[in-house]
Amino acid sequence: MDIKIEVGKPHERTLKVQVDWAEMEPGFEQKLVKLNKQVKRPGFRPGKIPRKIMLQAYGHSVLAEILDETVQAAYYKGVIDNELSPIDQGNIGDMSEFDIGKDLSFSLNLQVEPNFDLFNYRAGYKIAKTEYSATEGDVDHALEHMQERFADIEVREDGAMDGDMLKGDLQYLDDDGNPIEGSHVENRYIKIGDGVFGGDVAAKLIGSKAGDEVSFHIPAQSKAGEDLHIRMQIKTVETHIPPELNDDFAKQVGEKFESIGALRKSTLDDIQKQLDHDVSRALEQTIANALVEGTKLEIPEVMIEDYLDKLVERVRQERGADVNIDEVRKENRERATWELSWYLIRKKLIAVEKMEVTDEDVEAKLEELVAQMPGDKEKMKKLYRDKQYLPQIKEDILEKKLFSHLMPFAKIKVKKSTSKEIGGYHAHAH
Repeated sequence: MDIKIEVGKPHERTLKVQVDWAEMEPGFEQKLVKLNKQVKRPGFRPGKIPRKIMLQAYGHSVLAEILDETVQAAYYKGVIDNELSPIDQGNIGDMSEFDIGKDLSFSLNLQVEPNFDLFNYRAGYKIAKTEYSATEGDVDHALEHMQERFADIEVREDGAMDGDMLKGDLQYLDDDGNPIEGSHVENRYIKIGDGVFGGDVAAKLIGSKAGDEVSFHIPAQSKAGEDLHIRMQIKTVETHIPPELNDDFAKQVGEKFESIGALRKSTLDDIQKQLDHDVSRALEQTIANALVEGTKLEIPEVMIEDYLDKLVERVRQERGADVNIDEVRKENRERATWELSWYLIRKKLIAVEKMEVTDEDVEAKLEELVAQMPGDKEKMKKLYRDKQYLPQIKEDILEKKLFSHLMPFAKIKVKKSTSKEIGGYHAHAH
């Protein structure tokens, strides 16, 4: 089998295939002999049917099998020998007339992952990052959530007040006030005055009682967001009476806290760790953006369409059948292009820099994962080694290696700020 490759566009390859009949003949004869033993024809014992009759009756069907196998073999040989990464099954063209005793020629037209030159990141590239510091306001907010966990609960029957908790069923509505299918949420808690449930929404909820039905409107929280129209069937109104913030409360949260001051310091440290983690993740995203923007790369349309097909299917599973497919595809096309660009750049970087995950890397990661876990650590590591988890663990290790390699070439302009710039950081680890 002789295969020559022709390059079209950056993502197009044509395999020109030539196969001598002498190469295909043994397979043809073996299939014909095997078939002779299997078929039944009047007047002949199995395996004793004359070759001429076999050729007349079954020659073309056996020839079709040989053709199919030859095309498949040419596809895999062409892909492997030329180190191609196909993104479709390809199509056959220019096939010669094929018959018993005749040589075969055809072409395989493939679309492949495009070849491209990486952005010269080693020459240095400029990026910016903002480092955020936690504030006492973040700690106050975190402690409020802790107080909520230990609060005494009283049912209020004389009408909800600001700060009360409402438990009820939510029904999301369209712009005309009609229920949206599949958007009914049961037994949801909301706190009057908290976040989006403040302002005009709080004014509608204050005074409500168990059994009431209240409708309210939450404006979109971002340019890309949507207004929410909600009807709530209230089941209970609860007043939560939080414990005082004192040393006894700190000990209630955890035995390791001897005082409220110790709890505040630990909470501040935890929030700062999470802020630093988020900044680190954001920096990785910035680096990825720099490489995508700096690399000249044309994404094949078939890759974009395949990405969008899978995305539409996921959205359908999440939202049901009522999905505007054209809108989903349009809104996510830019995202698809970026994601595919980074996938190709990342793949090439890992190959060029010869990055790999060793057994030692995996063991170190497993030690890190189980370090804070109670119980049998060896049993937990054995669980993580399962094929269900191990591929993702290796991907995480490879990701860390990749950004550790790229980071030293970045010229980073650092801006210092507090979490107030991002509206406060409300996560905490307790």
